[in-house]
Amino acid sequence: MAAAGARWRTGDFFSKRITGWVNLRLLGRGTFFVHCERILAALAADCRGEPPDRLIFSGDATALGLAAEMERAARLLGVHAAAPLAGLAVPGNHDYYTPADEVRGAFERCFAPWQAGRRINGATYPFAQQVGHLWLVGVNSCRGHRRPTDASGLVGRAQLDRLERLFGELEPGPRLLVTHYPAAGPDGRPEKPHHGLRDVADLVAVARRGGVGLWLHGHQHRPYRLDDPQVAPFPVICVGSTTDSRSHGYNRYTVAGSRLTADRRVYDPVSGVFRAGESFTLDLAGA
Repeated sequence: MAAAGARWRTGDFFSKRITGWVNLRLLGRGTFFVHCERILAALAADCRGEPPDRLIFSGDATALGLAAEMERAARLLGVHAAAPLAGLAVPGNHDYYTPADEVRGAFERCFAPWQAGRRINGATYPFAQQVGHLWLVGVNSCRGHRRPTDASGLVGRAQLDRLERLFGELEPGPRLLVTHYPAAGPDGRPEKPHHGLRDVADLVAVARRGGVGLWLHGHQHRPYRLDDPQVAPFPVICVGSTTDSRSHGYNRYTVAGSRLTADRRVYDPVSGVFRAGESFTLDLAGA
């Protein structure tokens, strides 16, 4: 979500934000998202038609990490609406575009209602929400960057330790991990160091010990699914981008016991509504 007229600070002109703006405005990246407001309105209508028990947002509410972008995205998603949908949200690398964005905490302020949950010692991340017999566990895999070419993620040792403790305190039930960064790329191979999660092996190990049955993530704009023990001992699903014109869609998940059914919803630019796409089923590992 790029907000026209968003306020820039002096330091922004000497940060990664300026190269991001060039990429967005001058090199064509922004053309993929010109209809994002229309698509988000259609998404909200689709969800109101069949309200989910929980809406899962895996990050990148913004293009450049500006507070005005964050506020606009949260408003369009109805996070603070009079009758909001229940949600879980973790930040994306564009939401923590610079180190200052991470410190200012605009994402956490704007998406606070979607970050309610159980925590360790009051730390913001990780947190867990119980939805029926399921546990959704949100982990922050992002950090602010100084180098324009760096888009890598990091969970960090302290958060991994809290995650291990949190898993140990949760009551029984299938556990779904939610991050922005993936376990691997669409081909199952590790992402390049400047674009992937640097401590992915550590996160997989903690998730395995914690009984995770499925990993949901974003970052990659096209949807894909991995069921490869070389990547993780549980399935991994990338939802893709809802607002990118090359792949706009989202997944609806229905869980019965340990059986998950995923129904793809795809935006139709002609009618302006989401329509049914492909479906698949899988068994949650460890459930």
